[in-house]
Amino acid sequence: MPEEIKLIQPVPVARDEMGSFQHPDMPDFDEGDGDKCKAWIAEQRLKVAMLSLEYADEAVADRYFESGDPDYSYWDPDKPEGEGWFCLAIHDADDGPVCWWARREMTP
Repeated sequence: MPEEIKLIQPVPVARDEMGSFQHPDMPDFDEGDGDKCKAWIAEQRLKVAMLSLEYADEAVADRYFESGDPDYSYWDPDKPEGEGWFCLAIHDADDGPVCWWARREMTP
């Protein structure tokens, strides 16, 4: 009998002093683990949307990119439209901070 998959559930977002967050039930993926990450997302039946601070409110983006300060705790990423979205992660990436939103896809 196949092992039952524990589906990730929404949790309160507790960001660190710099503004980062990772859902406690999300695996740690290293650079180059794109296929592993995609497989986990599919196994979890998630739809993921990424929001970049670079394309957020212009004043917030200017504050981050012009300050040279790695703190982005003041950024409050907007949820995508629709029901059921929860935060998977907020972290710094090559082009600045990003937020990964997820929601469960309906099963056919």
